[in-house]
Amino acid sequence: MDKIFKEKEASWDYAEVWSKFPVPARPSKEELKYLETELKRFGKNSKILILGSTIEYRSLCNKLGIRPYVADFDKSIYGILTKYSKEKFVGEHFLEVDWLKIKEKNKFDVIIGHRAINVIGKEVLQKFFLRMKRVLKPSGIFYCKGNVQFINDKTKLDSIRGKWAFKKNRRYPLFSYLEVELYFYCADRDGYVNYPKARKLVNNWYRQRKISLKDYNLMKILVSMSDDARFRGKISEHEIIKKIKAAGLKIDQWLILDKDICSNMPIIKLIK
Repeated sequence: MDKIFKEKEASWDYAEVWSKFPVPARPSKEELKYLETELKRFGKNSKILILGSTIEYRSLCNKLGIRPYVADFDKSIYGILTKYSKEKFVGEHFLEVDWLKIKEKNKFDVIIGHRAINVIGKEVLQKFFLRMKRVLKPSGIFYCKGNVQFINDKTKLDSIRGKWAFKKNRRYPLFSYLEVELYFYCADRDGYVNYPKARKLVNNWYRQRKISLKDYNLMKILVSMSDDARFRGKISEHEIIKKIKAAGLKIDQWLILDKDICSNMPIIKLIK
Protein backbone atom coordinates (compact mmCIF):
# COMPACT_ATOMS: atom_id res chain seq x y z
CA MET A 1 0.00 0.00 0.00
CA ASP A 2 1.30 3.47 -0.88
CA LYS A 3 2.34 5.87 1.83
CA ILE A 4 -0.60 7.52 3.59
CA PHE A 5 -0.39 11.29 3.45
CA LYS A 6 0.36 13.16 6.64
CA GLU A 7 -1.46 16.14 8.05
CA LYS A 8 1.73 18.21 8.11
CA GLU A 9 1.58 18.06 4.31
CA ALA A 10 -1.75 19.83 4.36
CA SER A 11 -1.26 23.25 2.79
CA TRP A 12 -2.31 24.70 -0.53
CA ASP A 13 -4.00 27.63 -2.14
CA TYR A 14 -7.36 26.90 -3.80
CA ALA A 15 -6.28 28.44 -7.11
CA GLU A 16 -3.24 26.15 -7.21
CA VAL A 17 -5.35 22.99 -7.38
CA TRP A 18 -8.44 24.41 -9.03
CA SER A 19 -7.98 22.16 -12.06
CA LYS A 20 -8.20 19.05 -9.86
CA PHE A 21 -11.58 19.86 -8.33
CA PRO A 22 -14.45 18.04 -10.08
CA VAL A 23 -18.10 19.01 -9.96
CA PRO A 24 -19.93 19.90 -7.74
CA ALA A 25 -17.06 22.05 -6.44
CA ARG A 26 -17.26 23.57 -9.90
CA PRO A 27 -20.45 24.20 -11.90
CA SER A 28 -21.76 21.22 -13.83
CA LYS A 29 -23.00 21.07 -17.42
CA GLU A 30 -26.60 20.78 -16.20
CA GLU A 31 -26.27 23.86 -14.01
CA LEU A 32 -24.68 25.87 -16.83
CA LYS A 33 -27.41 24.80 -19.25
CA TYR A 34 -30.05 26.00 -16.81
CA LEU A 35 -28.28 29.32 -16.24
CA GLU A 36 -27.79 29.83 -19.96
CA THR A 37 -31.53 29.62 -20.51
CA GLU A 38 -32.13 32.01 -17.62
CA LEU A 39 -29.52 34.59 -18.63
CA LYS A 40 -30.68 34.71 -22.25
CA ARG A 41 -33.87 36.34 -21.02
CA PHE A 42 -31.90 39.35 -19.81
CA GLY A 43 -30.04 40.02 -23.06
CA LYS A 44 -26.47 40.97 -23.95
CA ASN A 45 -26.66 44.37 -22.27
CA SER A 46 -27.64 42.97 -18.90
CA LYS A 47 -25.44 43.61 -15.91
CA ILE A 48 -24.30 40.33 -14.37
CA LEU A 49 -22.30 40.09 -11.13
CA ILE A 50 -20.25 36.92 -10.60
CA LEU A 51 -19.17 36.27 -7.02
CA GLY A 52 -15.67 34.84 -7.28
CA SER A 53 -13.56 34.11 -10.36
CA THR A 54 -15.49 30.99 -11.37
CA ILE A 55 -14.32 30.27 -14.90
CA GLU A 56 -17.41 28.34 -15.99
CA TYR A 57 -19.68 31.31 -15.23
CA ARG A 58 -17.35 33.68 -17.04
CA SER A 59 -17.20 31.37 -20.05
CA LEU A 60 -21.00 31.24 -20.11
CA CYS A 61 -21.17 35.03 -20.18
CA ASN A 62 -18.58 35.03 -22.97
CA LYS A 63 -20.73 32.62 -24.93
CA LEU A 64 -23.78 34.87 -24.51
CA GLY A 65 -21.89 38.05 -25.39
CA ILE A 66 -22.31 39.46 -21.88
CA ARG A 67 -19.52 41.40 -20.20
CA PRO A 68 -19.88 40.46 -16.52
CA TYR A 69 -18.60 42.09 -13.37
CA VAL A 70 -16.35 39.65 -11.50
CA ALA A 71 -15.99 40.33 -7.78
CA ASP A 72 -13.20 38.52 -5.95
CA PHE A 73 -11.37 39.11 -2.69
CA ASP A 74 -7.97 38.61 -4.32
CA LYS A 75 -6.90 39.73 -7.79
CA SER A 76 -4.14 37.11 -7.85
CA ILE A 77 -6.76 34.32 -7.79
CA TYR A 78 -8.58 36.01 -10.65
CA GLY A 79 -5.31 36.15 -12.57
CA ILE A 80 -4.35 32.53 -11.89
CA LEU A 81 -7.71 31.16 -12.98
CA THR A 82 -7.85 33.41 -16.04
CA LYS A 83 -4.42 32.26 -17.14
CA TYR A 84 -5.29 28.62 -16.52
CA SER A 85 -8.46 28.77 -18.59
CA LYS A 86 -6.61 30.03 -21.69
CA GLU A 87 -9.85 31.72 -22.74
CA LYS A 88 -9.94 35.40 -23.66
CA PHE A 89 -12.33 37.26 -21.38
CA VAL A 90 -12.56 40.52 -23.28
CA GLY A 91 -14.42 43.37 -21.63
CA GLU A 92 -14.85 41.84 -18.18
CA HIS A 93 -15.09 44.26 -15.29
CA PHE A 94 -13.00 43.08 -12.34
CA LEU A 95 -13.73 44.22 -8.80
CA GLU A 96 -11.17 43.37 -6.12
CA VAL A 97 -13.48 43.65 -3.17
CA ASP A 98 -14.91 41.95 -0.13
CA TRP A 99 -18.45 40.94 -1.18
CA LEU A 100 -19.78 42.52 1.99
CA LYS A 101 -18.38 45.88 0.85
CA ILE A 102 -19.51 46.08 -2.77
CA LYS A 103 -20.51 49.73 -3.18
CA GLU A 104 -22.86 49.51 -6.16
CA LYS A 105 -26.57 49.99 -5.50
CA ASN A 106 -29.51 48.89 -7.66
CA LYS A 107 -27.09 48.06 -10.45
CA PHE A 108 -27.21 44.36 -11.33
CA ASP A 109 -29.89 42.37 -13.11
CA VAL A 110 -28.41 39.07 -11.96
CA ILE A 111 -25.98 37.78 -9.35
CA ILE A 112 -24.44 34.32 -9.73
CA GLY A 113 -22.63 32.69 -6.83
CA HIS A 114 -21.33 29.13 -6.73
CA ARG A 115 -20.94 28.21 -3.06
CA ALA A 116 -20.63 31.87 -2.17
CA ILE A 117 -22.71 31.21 0.95
CA ASN A 118 -20.22 28.54 2.03
CA VAL A 119 -17.22 30.87 2.11
CA ILE A 120 -19.12 33.54 4.03
CA GLY A 121 -18.78 33.38 7.81
CA LYS A 122 -21.77 32.30 9.85
CA GLU A 123 -21.86 35.58 11.74
CA VAL A 124 -22.18 37.70 8.57
CA LEU A 125 -24.48 35.53 6.45
CA GLN A 126 -27.46 37.84 6.90
CA LYS A 127 -25.27 40.85 6.15
CA PHE A 128 -24.19 39.10 2.95
CA PHE A 129 -27.80 38.67 1.77
CA LEU A 130 -28.55 42.29 2.69
CA ARG A 131 -25.64 43.43 0.54
CA MET A 132 -26.77 41.28 -2.38
CA LYS A 133 -30.24 42.79 -2.12
CA ARG A 134 -28.72 46.27 -2.11
CA VAL A 135 -26.70 45.78 -5.30
CA LEU A 136 -29.58 44.16 -7.26
CA LYS A 137 -31.93 46.19 -9.40
CA PRO A 138 -35.61 46.08 -8.43
CA SER A 139 -36.82 42.55 -9.32
CA GLY A 140 -33.20 41.47 -9.86
CA ILE A 141 -32.35 37.81 -9.34
CA PHE A 142 -29.66 36.06 -7.30
CA TYR A 143 -29.00 32.46 -8.36
CA CYS A 144 -27.49 31.24 -5.11
CA LYS A 145 -26.02 27.73 -5.08
CA GLY A 146 -24.40 26.07 -2.09
CA ASN A 147 -24.33 23.26 0.45
CA VAL A 148 -27.56 23.11 2.46
CA GLN A 149 -28.54 20.38 4.90
CA PHE A 150 -32.28 19.93 4.67
CA ILE A 151 -34.55 19.40 7.65
CA ASN A 152 -34.64 15.76 8.86
CA ASP A 153 -31.60 14.81 6.74
CA LYS A 154 -29.59 11.91 8.10
CA THR A 155 -26.00 11.10 7.21
CA LYS A 156 -25.73 9.17 3.95
CA LEU A 157 -21.95 9.13 3.66
CA ASP A 158 -21.34 5.40 4.10
CA SER A 159 -24.19 4.36 1.83
CA ILE A 160 -23.06 6.76 -0.91
CA ARG A 161 -19.48 5.53 -0.65
CA GLY A 162 -20.69 1.94 -0.80
CA LYS A 163 -22.79 2.65 -3.87
CA TRP A 164 -20.18 4.51 -5.93
CA ALA A 165 -16.71 3.51 -4.71
CA PHE A 166 -16.21 0.64 -7.15
CA LYS A 167 -19.07 1.21 -9.57
CA LYS A 168 -18.01 0.81 -13.18
CA ASN A 169 -18.50 3.58 -15.70
CA ARG A 170 -19.13 6.29 -13.14
CA ARG A 171 -19.80 9.67 -14.69
CA TYR A 172 -17.66 11.51 -12.14
CA PRO A 173 -14.76 10.82 -9.77
CA LEU A 174 -15.80 9.35 -6.42
CA PHE A 175 -15.13 12.67 -4.70
CA SER A 176 -17.98 14.25 -6.66
CA TYR A 177 -20.51 11.87 -5.12
CA LEU A 178 -19.08 12.10 -1.60
CA GLU A 179 -18.01 15.71 -1.25
CA VAL A 180 -21.10 17.38 0.17
CA GLU A 181 -21.90 14.51 2.56
CA LEU A 182 -18.23 14.34 3.57
CA TYR A 183 -18.31 18.01 4.49
CA PHE A 184 -21.55 17.54 6.42
CA TYR A 185 -20.06 14.62 8.34
CA CYS A 186 -16.83 16.48 9.14
CA ALA A 187 -18.40 19.83 10.01
CA ASP A 188 -18.07 21.36 13.47
CA ARG A 189 -21.04 22.73 15.40
CA ASP A 190 -20.97 25.94 13.33
CA GLY A 191 -20.78 24.11 10.02
CA TYR A 192 -17.09 24.67 9.24
CA VAL A 193 -15.28 21.69 7.76
CA ASN A 194 -12.83 20.00 10.12
CA TYR A 195 -10.15 19.08 7.57
CA PRO A 196 -8.02 16.93 9.93
CA LYS A 197 -11.14 14.84 10.57
CA ALA A 198 -11.78 14.56 6.82
CA ARG A 199 -8.19 13.48 6.16
CA LYS A 200 -8.36 10.84 8.89
CA LEU A 201 -11.57 9.45 7.43
CA VAL A 202 -10.18 9.33 3.88
CA ASN A 203 -7.01 7.62 5.13
CA ASN A 204 -9.07 5.02 6.95
CA TRP A 205 -11.14 4.30 3.86
CA TYR A 206 -8.01 3.60 1.90
CA ARG A 207 -6.40 1.49 4.64
CA GLN A 208 -9.57 -0.58 4.82
CA ARG A 209 -9.73 -0.94 1.01
CA LYS A 210 -13.05 0.89 0.88
CA ILE A 211 -11.86 3.18 -1.91
CA SER A 212 -9.46 2.67 -4.79
CA LEU A 213 -5.93 4.05 -4.99
CA LYS A 214 -6.95 6.28 -7.90
CA ASP A 215 -9.80 7.84 -5.93
CA TYR A 216 -7.63 8.13 -2.84
CA ASN A 217 -4.88 9.95 -4.72
CA LEU A 218 -7.35 12.63 -5.78
CA MET A 219 -9.26 12.84 -2.52
CA LYS A 220 -6.14 13.21 -0.38
CA ILE A 221 -5.29 16.38 -2.28
CA LEU A 222 -8.77 17.85 -2.10
CA VAL A 223 -9.10 17.45 1.68
CA SER A 224 -5.59 18.70 2.39
CA MET A 225 -6.39 22.33 3.06
CA SER A 226 -4.56 23.87 5.98
CA ASP A 227 -6.08 23.28 9.40
CA ASP A 228 -7.11 26.93 9.76
CA ALA A 229 -9.14 26.91 6.52
CA ARG A 230 -12.65 28.29 7.03
CA PHE A 231 -14.99 26.65 4.56
CA ARG A 232 -18.52 26.41 5.91
CA GLY A 233 -19.52 23.20 4.22
CA LYS A 234 -22.79 22.76 6.12
CA ILE A 235 -25.58 25.31 6.47
CA SER A 236 -28.97 24.17 7.72
CA GLU A 237 -32.13 24.76 5.69
CA HIS A 238 -33.64 26.54 8.69
CA GLU A 239 -30.72 28.97 8.96
CA ILE A 240 -30.53 29.81 5.26
CA ILE A 241 -34.26 30.50 5.02
CA LYS A 242 -34.18 32.64 8.13
CA LYS A 243 -31.27 34.76 6.88
CA ILE A 244 -32.74 35.18 3.40
CA LYS A 245 -36.10 36.32 4.73
CA ALA A 246 -34.52 38.63 7.30
CA ALA A 247 -32.63 40.32 4.46
CA GLY A 248 -35.89 40.94 2.61
CA LEU A 249 -35.24 38.68 -0.38
CA LYS A 250 -37.99 36.48 -1.80
CA ILE A 251 -37.38 32.76 -2.36
CA ASP A 252 -38.82 32.02 -5.79
CA GLN A 253 -37.54 28.45 -6.29
CA TRP A 254 -35.37 25.68 -4.92
CA LEU A 255 -33.89 23.73 -7.81
CA ILE A 256 -31.97 20.46 -7.52
CA LEU A 257 -29.94 19.45 -10.56
CA ASP A 258 -27.49 16.51 -10.84
CA LYS A 259 -29.29 14.63 -8.07
CA ASP A 260 -26.55 12.00 -7.70
CA ILE A 261 -24.06 14.67 -6.64
CA CYS A 262 -26.11 17.75 -5.75
CA SER A 263 -29.06 16.45 -3.73
CA ASN A 264 -27.95 18.82 -0.94
CA MET A 265 -26.62 21.57 -3.18
CA PRO A 266 -29.65 23.46 -4.48
CA ILE A 267 -29.81 26.53 -6.66
CA ILE A 268 -31.93 28.95 -4.65
CA LYS A 269 -33.52 31.52 -6.95
CA LEU A 270 -33.89 34.73 -4.97
CA ILE A 271 -35.72 37.82 -6.15
CA LYS A 272 -35.37 41.35 -4.81
